[in-house]
Amino acid sequence: MDREHHLRRRAEQVRQLLDGLWGDEDPPSRDPRLTVLVDALTGDDENGRGEQVVVHGDGLTYRRLVEALTAAGDPCTGLGRLPPALVERLRHAGALEPLRVSRGMAALPDEHAGAWELDSGTGVLSFDSVTARLLGVGHTEGWCDMESTGLRALHPDDQFHVASALEETLTTRRPYQVRFRARLPHGDYAWRASRARVVSGDRHDSVHLVGFVAADD
Repeated sequence: MDREHHLRRRAEQVRQLLDGLWGDEDPPSRDPRLTVLVDALTGDDENGRGEQVVVHGDGLTYRRLVEALTAAGDPCTGLGRLPPALVERLRHAGALEPLRVSRGMAALPDEHAGAWELDSGTGVLSFDSVTARLLGVGHTEGWCDMESTGLRALHPDDQFHVASALEETLTTRRPYQVRFRARLPHGDYAWRASRARVVSGDRHDSVHLVGFVAADD
């Protein structure tokens, strides 16, 4: 009974630790408390062998542990903190195989891409903070006139190319895809890539372009 009580208490402590560190969120990119987390999860790693869980009753599978370690930074560093016997069991269980990303998730832009929207009726370009930085027009979300400000943020040799691509997309409704150079605050230029699609606005004659932009150096 003492051992069963110990196991239950250990699982409860781990759950409390997880909730206290990150709640329902994934571990942050760099957090020194990861060592505490790994120690708590693997302290009784002999428990739950048949259930493929690290702590008996906690429900944390081998696969989920590897995902947490991978999300917390360098996976080699994270896995290096685990007892050799546990790493071997993880490998034997197939949990160290490369994590697969679905085709749909892979097709979506990540946090390094900026979002923008162009109202063809007003010529107003709306953008988030990532797009603002990528285009060199500021550091916060906002809006500007596409012709007088948006295009002028580009390299002079690319302005006509981008304007023509926008006009063609708005006319044909085919996907917009273009590569250009944006002026940086210090005066240099950097390559950007952008894609967008046409969507109908709230008015019959209103057409919008909604897309993303990312660095393409």
